[in-house]
Amino acid sequence: MNIRLIWVFALIISLFSCKPQYRIVDMQGEIIEIDSTFDTKPNTDIHKLVLSYKTQLDSEMNIPIGTSASLMDYRRPESLLTNLTSDVMKEYGDEHLRDGADIGVMNVHGHRATMPKGPVTIGNLFEIYSFDNTITFLDLKGSDLKKMFDAYARIGGAGISSNVKLVIEDRQVKSVTVDNKPIDNDKIYKIVTLDYLAEGNDNMSAFLNAISINNTGVTLRDIMIEWVQEQTRMGNEIESAIDGRIIIKE
Repeated sequence: MNIRLIWVFALIISLFSCKPQYRIVDMQGEIIEIDSTFDTKPNTDIHKLVLSYKTQLDSEMNIPIGTSASLMDYRRPESLLTNLTSDVMKEYGDEHLRDGADIGVMNVHGHRATMPKGPVTIGNLFEIYSFDNTITFLDLKGSDLKKMFDAYARIGGAGISSNVKLVIEDRQVKSVTVDNKPIDNDKIYKIVTLDYLAEGNDNMSAFLNAISINNTGVTLRDIMIEWVQEQTRMGNEIESAIDGRIIIKE
């Protein structure tokens, strides 16, 4: 076989082995509003499409994944639900930070529904944690952590992990400890919180002084779903307690 024939065969093989490359050159569509007008004059195809997704979503949202020992609400200075969420957040930090977490911090109205007593579904957790807030790790000096607790005193408390003991009197911090120790102004504390709070929202302006910030991109809702599922695998109910982590003196 001569050289020229070899090149011809090579050219044929290369042509047949090349896959066509496609790219979008134009897109067209229209918006169909599903409102009261849609109810009176429904689009059959859209109605079937929405119904198919709704049926699938409802079946997934209504799957029980755990059992709550009690009805859990959210309020100040502490509550069953804010305590539970803050403790799970700290536990997540303990598992994912090299030296563990010092504190879990959660805002009261990051919860949008109560946790029912009895079966708990994925839908329940979507209702409770309806925002797509993500878990964020902060390194915060003790002097700034004290400012955070000053804010807690002014607003009457919020979610905090159980290793904190905070006493408030006349909207001021009377005493506060972390792991039974007073706050060291120069120590760097590892905080587990939400991206929303890390941005200084909801009276958490002290977090703007963080030495470092790491947004994990993992939503609080996903963390709570996984935690409930793990409790169920271990044969545990979902439990929380009012334990005096925040006390307001009259």
